[in-house]
Amino acid sequence: MVAKGRIRRGRAVRSGGLGGPAWLILLALPALGALLIVATVFWPERTEMPDVLRVGVLPDQSLDALQQRYQPLLGYLSDEVGVPFRLVVPDDYASLMDMFHMHEVDIAYFGGLTFLKAREADDARALVMRDVDFDFRSSFLIRAERSERTIGEFRGKTLAFGSRLSTSGHLMPRHFLRQQNIEPETWFADVTYSEAHDATAMLVRNGEVDLGVANAEIVESMFRSGRLRRDEIRVIYQTPPYVDYVWAMRVGINVDLYDKVLFAFLKLSPADPEDAAILAGLGATGFLPARESEFGSLRAIAMALELLG
Repeated sequence: MVAKGRIRRGRAVRSGGLGGPAWLILLALPALGALLIVATVFWPERTEMPDVLRVGVLPDQSLDALQQRYQPLLGYLSDEVGVPFRLVVPDDYASLMDMFHMHEVDIAYFGGLTFLKAREADDARALVMRDVDFDFRSSFLIRAERSERTIGEFRGKTLAFGSRLSTSGHLMPRHFLRQQNIEPETWFADVTYSEAHDATAMLVRNGEVDLGVANAEIVESMFRSGRLRRDEIRVIYQTPPYVDYVWAMRVGINVDLYDKVLFAFLKLSPADPEDAAILAGLGATGFLPARESEFGSLRAIAMALELLG
């Protein structure tokens, strides 16, 4: 057994009856049945039984924030599945995709865009999504004392996205800017990429950029934790909802192990105090089986912006 909680940077490995509410069970069971049928019929090659499941996550926050966010979940999954789960934090979004491709991680927590890329390149198999991931948003941030009220007032100013491969920090914000007839590279004086949502918020807070866009859930978690104060940062615009994050497993893993991991996620219930604490740390109240069909609109947007394929 490998001790839970071991964390190492880069390509190295890092450690780590359905019990949900009635609405979650009712929604989940039909889709779950379909998933299990597909797994049985189409995935006969899934035979590996790893001694450790390596879980890669997007480096969209600081290392400490990622450890605090995911370690309780991985400890829970280790106990439920009976296999140690280790946390892997790559150097950037592209590195997570490379590690998934090279089978250096077994399960990955992808954003919508990185999942679509991993699905095309490596046949990534969707596991679950948080309830909030079906109704996700991005927040455009400015310093609280600024007088502007619309994004259109920032012509000739500076903008910070997150990673180029981020759904909530780049793809969907760019899409919604385009709907306002704003092409970032010509509208703004300078466009930068911070590589992490919390880093974008800090660039805005410190006055290094005029406008920044980040994952709305992470921004709210920073307000709750005190890392950001509402007298420092103001949300000038929040996008319409879209589908985003998904947990996915690589091909080759034994289907019975896939099922155990899936059921462990679905079993987390806000009615249980320990589960509720894990879910709260993830910004969720429950998990649902992920269906690849949910990402059809996102795929079309990524293709239109030439960010896929």
